[in-house]
Amino acid sequence: MFWNSRVIRITVGLLLLACGIIAILPTLTGYTSLDGTVNARFAVLSAPVEGTILRTAPKVGTALTAGSHLVTIRNERVNRAVAASLEAELETVRKRISAYDLQRQQLGRLRNELADRLKEYQTATLASLEQEIATVRQRIAINEAQRVAADAELQRRQTLGATGVVAGSQVEQARAAQATSEGEGRVARNQMVRLESQLDAVKRGTYIGDGRNDVPYSRQRMDEVTIQLAEIDVRLKENEAREEQLEKQLAEEQDRIRRTERAEIEMPFEGVVWRNGVVGGNHVVVGQEITRILDCRDLFVDILVSEADYDEIEPGREAEVRLYGGGDVIKGYVVSVRGNAAVVDETTLAATLPAGRGRNARIRVSLPESGLEKDFENFCQVGRSAQVRFATRTAPLKRWIRSLWFSIS
Repeated sequence: MFWNSRVIRITVGLLLLACGIIAILPTLTGYTSLDGTVNARFAVLSAPVEGTILRTAPKVGTALTAGSHLVTIRNERVNRAVAASLEAELETVRKRISAYDLQRQQLGRLRNELADRLKEYQTATLASLEQEIATVRQRIAINEAQRVAADAELQRRQTLGATGVVAGSQVEQARAAQATSEGEGRVARNQMVRLESQLDAVKRGTYIGDGRNDVPYSRQRMDEVTIQLAEIDVRLKENEAREEQLEKQLAEEQDRIRRTERAEIEMPFEGVVWRNGVVGGNHVVVGQEITRILDCRDLFVDILVSEADYDEIEPGREAEVRLYGGGDVIKGYVVSVRGNAAVVDETTLAATLPAGRGRNARIRVSLPESGLEKDFENFCQVGRSAQVRFATRTAPLKRWIRSLWFSIS
């Protein structure tokens, strides 16, 4: 019979052998994980201020570029009491500074008037003293002439009195007149010295003499005004420093009001809206979730492999990734390898991690740019199953014998 012929039996045997080789060849050349999941992270955008949502954010699945507007939050219950208090205090300080400036100007004019009056008084006093000095000088000159005449008269009478022509009383009168003349001359010269001293003192700004103070009233008032001006300058500096401080505080408070009364939330990066947490008209508090944005810039595949192959897979190793149902193979690279008992709960992952079954190592394979990160209509295919294959480096039989030997020993 034809089917029982030797050629047919040999052909069928060869075909069965080829099918067996093809079936075990992938196991000999590598190993494949069938439970991979395309995954990515999402960013949670929270409310920076308390308020009301003016308009609902773009719908889920909307692709937006970086900087695109998402939502606007308006807070109508901002506390402005602090700003009002600072503004009132600042206005008071500014009025006080204006009053001090006006007072300073008035005192400056008064000091100038007093200086003019002092100058006039000094000029008049100098003229009076110079006139008195001139009069005393004339008196000294007259007294000097009178002294010379008295000396001559005394000598003449002494001569005549020695001869008996003139009586002794006349000689004594002439001596008294000569002494009087000398005394008046000394008095006049002393008065001259006193007036010259007063003149020098007046030139220096000091006034001495009977009925005079060391400085006139104008100078005393000038000193008082100078002291008042110094006090006003100190107060002006204090108030100007306070004004500067209040301006800074008010600017900071106004900036705080601007930041809390309205907030514009924008896209931090190019991505797609993953989920909306509020709609227009909702009242939100600080930190409340507004929306979630899928970040497709860093796609990766999470897989499970037997921990028996843990040592064969290390970060940086190349892997072949094929999306389930697709035909294209994507070259990826291992970014992390964690054991079966490792805690891998991540709250920012968009897809659920593969569920562990037995002793499995958790592998994360990074995907290079392949067009998936721009497939926003399909959410960058996050959550899609994938197959990941690694090329073997050692013979499976060798690894099996080694593990068996360890178990027996």
